[in-house]
Amino acid sequence: MSKHNVEKMLRTELEALNNTIDMKIVRGQSYVREARAHKYLLARISQMRKVARGGFFQKLSFVPTLFL
Repeated sequence: MSKHNVEKMLRTELEALNNTIDMKIVRGQSYVREARAHKYLLARISQMRKVARGGFFQKLSFVPTLFL
């Protein structure tokens, strides 16, 4: 499964979780479990984006110093 598909799946799950949390807030119910899952999903999406931003050139940032 590609990173794009995983991120899309996580965002879909996050949206469904947001709807569940909203409904629990309206009903006055506790949503602690859902809040933890929401935090976990946000962390996963953030982690995926950090890895994607790293890129090839950032890994090779030491190369110009070799030619001095």
